[in-house]
Formats: sequence, structure tokens, C-alpha cells
Amino acid sequence: MRLLADENVHRDVIHGLRRANCKVFSVQDVGLSGHKDHEILEYSEKQDLILISGDKDFGGLIEFGTLWGRGRVILLRYNLINVTQMVQDIMEVVKCEAETLAAGDPFVIVLTESGYRIRKPGS
Repeated sequence: MRLLADENVHRDVIHGLRRANCKVFSVQDVGLSGHKDHEILEYSEKQDLILISGDKDFGGLIEFGTLWGRGRVILLRYNLINVTQMVQDIMEVVKCEAETLAAGDPFVIVLTESGYRIRKPGS
């Protein structure tokens, strides 16, 4: 599983995912710091990466706006940053939803302290 972490994903979450053997690139790693949301999403699509973001504006564009139906996104909607919990939750979603993540179809997984939900275009 290859992931792209948006700028707002806490660095310790990225390091925790890497320690858990996830292949994670940050927006900074690939030279996209400061780029527009649609450019980051486009890059993740072209590189076959699942985008992780905590950006509520970006999430709104994906879930309800102009970017709906594009990309594969895990949207982090935590009230408090608990790095250990976030890494565990992301790994659990990766494990439980392996088929969805591998299918290549667009989706948004909204991940919170209380669980997750999956939204797919047309569903």
C-alpha cells in the first residue's frame, strides 16, 4: 500500500506509518508543498497513491464538491491529535478495507476517533 500524506498530516503519524511498514510519501518529499488541493489529488491519482489528509476544506471538496469522484482519500477527522491512535486506526482501515483500497476505484474514507465510514461515487 502506497500513501501520500498531505501537508497537514502530523509528521509523527507519517513516521509511525513508516515504522509499521507502510510506504508513505509526504507532500514535502515529492515537492508539492504549497500546491493546490487539486494538484495534490491529481499527483496521487497519477502515482497510484492513496492520499491521507486532515484538511477539512480539502475533505469538503472531495466529499461534496468539485473533486467528488476523484482519487482515493483517507480523510482524518480527529478532534484531538493522538498519534498512536491515529496510526493504529489507519493501519486497521488498511487491513480491513484492503479490497476497497486495492480496487483502484475512487473513494473517501472518513476516519474519526469513533470509527470510519466509506463514501464512493454512486453509492
